[in-house]
Amino acid sequence: MDRYSQLSVATAIVLLAFSSAARAADVPYISGGAGFDERAELLAKEKEYNLKIVVAETNGDYLAGVQIVIESAKKEQVLDATMDGPILLAKLPPGTYTIKATSDGKTLTKSVSITAQGLRSVDFRWPVSS
Repeated sequence: MDRYSQLSVATAIVLLAFSSAARAADVPYISGGAGFDERAELLAKEKEYNLKIVVAETNGDYLAGVQIVIESAKKEQVLDATMDGPILLAKLPPGTYTIKATSDGKTLTKSVSITAQGLRSVDFRWPVSS
């Protein structure tokens, strides 16, 4: 493969990666809450969102780095994100969604119905890892 072909392939890969990220970016979201100040900041922003996801172990210890995938009722992926802390806030169109949360290779799944008004909260709890 000549240099021009290599550059074309690399450019196509980069463009494909950006287009995938842009589709997920259609759903506004923020995550964090690792410290007290961050949690307070997210709490103040809750009214701007309609879905709140909290992740922790069953003993109450918060988690971070949890992979969240949200699918619409039509099985279309609307969000794929790695949480920066134990809280994720998202703004979804009204509808029914399936949320898959993966921590340490273990995936938990829950369904949620989002209405035009209000905030829905979904908690995911994993057994304490040894």
